[in-house]
Amino acid sequence: MHMHQPPGYLHLLPIEIWTLCWSLCSLRQQRRLSLVCKLFRSIALPFLFKHLSFDAGVDVVVFCMEKEDRIRRLRSIHRTALRLEKLTESQLAFVQSWTVALGYQERYRIDNTGVSETLHTRIFETFGKILPLCHNLSTVHLKRLKIDTMLLSTVLSLPKLQHLTIDTRELIILDTGGVLPKKTMLRSLDLSHDYLLREGFAEIDLPILAHLTLHAVTEQESFFQHVERCSRLETLTVNSIQGSDFPVIKANSLPILRALAGPPSMITSLAPNRLITSASIGSTSTASLIQTCTALSRSSVPVRTLHLPEVHFISQFLPWQSNSDGVNPLHDFLTQITTLLPDLTELVLELPDPHPGFCCGYFGGLNIDSEPLGVDELPLLCDDTAFDELLEHEEISDDEGDASDPDTDGSIILFDKSLGGEIKIDFWQHDVFLYQISPSSIPLPRNIEILHLEASWVGIPLALAAQERALESLATAYPTLREVQLGLRRNSTWRR
Repeated sequence: MHMHQPPGYLHLLPIEIWTLCWSLCSLRQQRRLSLVCKLFRSIALPFLFKHLSFDAGVDVVVFCMEKEDRIRRLRSIHRTALRLEKLTESQLAFVQSWTVALGYQERYRIDNTGVSETLHTRIFETFGKILPLCHNLSTVHLKRLKIDTMLLSTVLSLPKLQHLTIDTRELIILDTGGVLPKKTMLRSLDLSHDYLLREGFAEIDLPILAHLTLHAVTEQESFFQHVERCSRLETLTVNSIQGSDFPVIKANSLPILRALAGPPSMITSLAPNRLITSASIGSTSTASLIQTCTALSRSSVPVRTLHLPEVHFISQFLPWQSNSDGVNPLHDFLTQITTLLPDLTELVLELPDPHPGFCCGYFGGLNIDSEPLGVDELPLLCDDTAFDELLEHEEISDDEGDASDPDTDGSIILFDKSLGGEIKIDFWQHDVFLYQISPSSIPLPRNIEILHLEASWVGIPLALAAQERALESLATAYPTLREVQLGLRRNSTWRR
């Protein structure tokens, strides 16, 4: 009996078809494909190295950290150091985005012997050496790092850098001799504090910066003086601003600003006579919201997108009920919003927690040094054997994992012919609230396309009838409506 040789499959399909197929695979699947043959490896490598991420910090796992967890974390940090050192220049050429987290070692310690600090120094130095070799790197996210001028200079000198995020609580930029560039072609900049903008970017020209995000601003005047220099700015997001006196902004500054997210004072000052089409208003009172929406109505173009925070009257009254004067607070409020901004096509309204004051979590101080690791308890960290005994989920990367199965994410899939397509819903919502939703209780602009009623809390199990009733009522009254979110921020969206 003669064994038939299997036909060669590599040339049955063009490389473009193989590439398209492998682009739909998970990281783990792509890694396994890279081991099949040279052709598959050449196709899979750009996918495997396109987005790199490592987290060598310990502050993400300090809660209730047992000795076994600390040993496991030490091994993980050791493998991270080795992986970085083994990256070749050809592999680094594939890297387009990189997320890096190191942690604050003086605050959270795994051991008392200095091993973790030695590993972190090794990682930091290796990262600094190989970063300039990432010639195609366009996105960098630095988390929980001490920023020094040498690192910042290296990052800002990357030839294709467009998006930079610096998320650190260490509000000190160490002067280590790095020479910062005079100009950088960043498109987006996300910083945890305005100090980083003042100290790190004070002398740097940002001629094409389009998106700026600051999580905390403490010195308003100097911050907005810096913002006014960004003539190409399109979106500005500020999570919190200290002080109530908003500085005067020149009328001709920020000529193409189109999206604002932040406190009412900022939006009220910047919205009039600018091209604002989208706004997300920070937490505030009902009166201040109306005042802010009034300022938005004076934008030189129609406002299309509005994100409203949770307002106090929703906590005091059920949205479908009237108060003692016979006034429905939510109906009256939304009517005013619709009158001021009649061209809205997307509206997001945050719902209140039905159980205010209740929370669960960790209380008390952090004390992971209660059972310090002794020298005799430290694992043997040998470079040659670091990858010999990996668990199945650790077989390639401590940061790698397949995407969650969409069929097991706590959602239900329905098909409703009358609504024209697939509807994906979550079944943990505020049942009674949805039973009462109707156009009479929630008046919306006539051309509304997207309505999100968001909540971060988990309520009682929701009957499908409540969602169907609310959706049918809204879809009948607003024929342009194509997306409705009812409750939790994830897995609770109905789409046509």
